[in-house]
Amino acid sequence: MLFAAAFAAAAADGPDIVYGKFHRAIASGNLEEMMRYAPAARRAEVATMSPAQKDAQIKMLSMMMPKAFTLLDKRVAPDGRSARLVVTGPGETVIAGGAKEPMYGRVKMVLESGEWKVDELAWSNEKPSAAETGPAMAAPNAAAAKPVAASRPAPKAVTPAAAPPPARKLGEAKPECVYKPVMSNEDIERCR
Repeated sequence: MLFAAAFAAAAADGPDIVYGKFHRAIASGNLEEMMRYAPAARRAEVATMSPAQKDAQIKMLSMMMPKAFTLLDKRVAPDGRSARLVVTGPGETVIAGGAKEPMYGRVKMVLESGEWKVDELAWSNEKPSAAETGPAMAAPNAAAAKPVAASRPAPKAVTPAAAPPPARKLGEAKPECVYKPVMSNEDIERCR
């Protein structure tokens, strides 16, 4: 009974939570754990690699990405089968004032057998555009979009204006969520 409850809780994890687990596995150099959050095709591809290739793969991944990250944007496609995350974290390059240059990650997630998997991951120092962190994401392609009933009028096209300034909130602000390789209970609560 406990196993079933634990499995149901794991399946219910959102794409950002799954990416956090994937990221921690890479940061700790655990390829086997990382592959738990990869699609079946990617797992099959890695299974054909030699132990030396697998070791090189996890080392390369851990060197290319920050040890910790902050979620900037999460968008789940209207069909619920894919999601896109935009994350940021400190890079290795030191810039003016001793701060580290921010790195930005773009993550494509897919729903496979009821669980989110990391399909594509790309980190760079290129800041995401407003379109990447702006209004909700559209369906990935026309075939994946849900058909509209013929009895309904077609939706009107709306051209978004410049993004309005963020709404003012009164009171104490919630601390920022930063995913780390090792997180305390407080860190985990901050990210819920």
